[in-house]
Amino acid sequence: MQSRTSPLARTALPFALRSKGPARDTWYEIDLQAIRHNYRQLRARLPARVKIFACLKRNAYGCGAGDVAETLAAEGADGFAVASLSDAIAIREKGVRQPILLYPGPLPGSAPIVEALDLTITVSSLVELELWRAALTALRMFVKCDLGFFRAGAAPSDIGRLLAVAQASADVEVQGLYAHLSELPGTVAANALTQFARLQRIVLDARAAGTLPPIVMLSSTEGVLRYPEMDFDAVDPGALFFGMPETDEPVRQVSLRPALRAISTSLVAIKHVDASLEPLPDLPGFESGMTIGVLGIGWGDGYPRRVPPHAEVLVRGHRARILPPAHLEHLRVDLTHVPEARFGDRCLLLGRQGDEVITHKDLVTQWGTDLVGLHADLRDHIPRVYV
Repeated sequence: MQSRTSPLARTALPFALRSKGPARDTWYEIDLQAIRHNYRQLRARLPARVKIFACLKRNAYGCGAGDVAETLAAEGADGFAVASLSDAIAIREKGVRQPILLYPGPLPGSAPIVEALDLTITVSSLVELELWRAALTALRMFVKCDLGFFRAGAAPSDIGRLLAVAQASADVEVQGLYAHLSELPGTVAANALTQFARLQRIVLDARAAGTLPPIVMLSSTEGVLRYPEMDFDAVDPGALFFGMPETDEPVRQVSLRPALRAISTSLVAIKHVDASLEPLPDLPGFESGMTIGVLGIGWGDGYPRRVPPHAEVLVRGHRARILPPAHLEHLRVDLTHVPEARFGDRCLLLGRQGDEVITHKDLVTQWGTDLVGLHADLRDHIPRVYV
């Protein structure tokens, strides 16, 4: 008897294949060697006793938390810090076993995931402490201080009581005490030193009371490069590993390499504009007789919603102007002066092609942002190619 295949079975294989590959021919090129280099630059300039908790928030600044953590773990990173459970999950899925500190974000309802992934949480108040104790069998935590950032963290006046209650609880292990320097507009060096002095007083009081945790941590990227005196027991930089120093006045001189090497997409259509398409749109750059290409990337993929003036892309080693407006998944490009362009050609919004290059500086100038803003616009649904 001839067997019959159900419609579901006939469609299962194509769906499986589709789930294994990128939906569109667009990707980010990430240089793991640059990340290794940047880590080694920092490690060589820190005292051996100072631990490094690599901050991989926002999916490792868009570079992929799992793959970046795996790379840094192999280099000897002591731990990691993230703000979302999805980043923690990606790190653990790579088999990384180093401690992971959760910045404020996840709530006690996520306790089963916290326990399953062996995570350390942040606590900023007695209310948080009791809610987490009720949710977890055993609580591993860092206490966060607010030194003048007006964000998460207990006020300096509340730290002593919080540490005392936590240390007196048999089901609680206080692993660390940390803070972040204020990044509010108007911050100057004197403010950083004032915040440093506040943390020093907190540390002295906790030591005298016998409640000082094993790890005290303050410095992220700017702090670790600009204020070596603030090292304490550990540091938690993030942007540094991806080539962003975040300060123009470093005391520790490091040579950083960008981890984001290229933003690549493809020509998904090419057409000649003739009279059958007129009238032309009343938009900059549109001319009769021009050749238009369509890129497989749009504002839904992190490109600016409004096409910046003078925005360009590299096609066949030539600069080509991007035409407004931007669409959710597509951009137009003027190919009139690149007659050799073909359907399927690789195009670069960032990177080198032939003798031409669009640098990070070029791109952030076009997009009206900075390097951290560029990384924040990298979308998680875009595949990453690691080199």
